[in-house]
Amino acid sequence: KLSQSVVTNYCLPEKQMLLFVAVGVSYDSDIDFVEEILVEEALQAAGEVPGLLADPPPYARFSPGFGDSSLNFTIVCQVGEFVDQYLAQHTIRKRVFKRFKQEGIEIPFPQRTVHLRKE
Repeated sequence: KLSQSVVTNYCLPEKQMLLFVAVGVSYDSDIDFVEEILVEEALQAAGEVPGLLADPPPYARFSPGFGDSSLNFTIVCQVGEFVDQYLAQHTIRKRVFKRFKQEGIEIPFPQRTVHLRKE
């Protein structure tokens, strides 16, 4: 059976791996300020979380971009090895959530507008 299976090796040839953390904000948000906050909080987290690397420095991209209810960003950083990603994601998300609250940046939820026709 093993010969017919796909085996993923998360340690070789290199233990370090990229980590992607998705974040969505309101369409009313200042995207440059959001990007700045995301990078700052990821860098701060790198100083707190073992395995979350500050070098190379984390960065944020306005990607995948325009969502149904939010402007979507991705924080890109590196972890020392596969198992480091879970605490790193947890810490980054908590830091971003708290900072957004502090700065008044809204994390939207899906909304729909329904138009009723009179017949």
